[in-house]
Amino acid sequence: MSLETPDKIRSLQRKLYCKAKAEPASRFYILYDKICRADILLRAYTLARANAGAPGVDGMTFEQIEAAGVDAWLAGLREDLVSKTYQPDPVRRVMIPKPGGGERPLGIPTIRDRVVQAAAKIVLEPIFEADFEDGAYGYRPRRSAIDAVKETHRLLCRGYTDVVDADLSKYFDTIPHADLLRSVARRVLDRNVLRLIKLWLQVPIEERDGDGKRHMSGGKSNTRGTPRVGSPVRCSPSST
Repeated sequence: MSLETPDKIRSLQRKLYCKAKAEPASRFYILYDKICRADILLRAYTLARANAGAPGVDGMTFEQIEAAGVDAWLAGLREDLVSKTYQPDPVRRVMIPKPGGGERPLGIPTIRDRVVQAAAKIVLEPIFEADFEDGAYGYRPRRSAIDAVKETHRLLCRGYTDVVDADLSKYFDTIPHADLLRSVARRVLDRNVLRLIKLWLQVPIEERDGDGKRHMSGGKSNTRGTPRVGSPVRCSPSST
């Protein structure tokens, strides 16, 4: 599977980016149909496959999907999206070591949910990319921490001497869902897309203790924080 973005998808991304860039106050009302497109779901699967990763709560692996047939699997997923019967599975939470000691939680969605998230990212990223300041480097296509370091070095060479290092404490654990959805709605007013995002924010989280006993948290009653899932794609060529 090639990681090169197909021309049809790149053209869509370019159109979305250009409209968002040219019209900063513009809102997008019809995007869900694009997330449901067969070619975008296939592209999302390709990127998720390249990212690999462990299976989610259903235990499903890429090898099992491919043994049964990717086309049929994607067709079933698309049918669930089009009929609006899609519901995300619980996120499997594991603890991973931090470089300085201690652990941090990582959520592992099922491959099915990773693919839909990646499809949403393909469609939504160009819109929000148009709004970012040039000095922003986090979670952006074709940008990395190394690029931020290089820019810092260039500024130091130009005579700037002050560096401010700041972090928001427990941001992903405390972000209010209502405020986040309102922020998204400043650009995206497709209610089906907003529903998808809300579903992912309120997905239950499954943890297993040392004895293998299952513990659930989060869910529809939760109004703050995110499941702290890894990025659905690691390789996402820029639309710009």
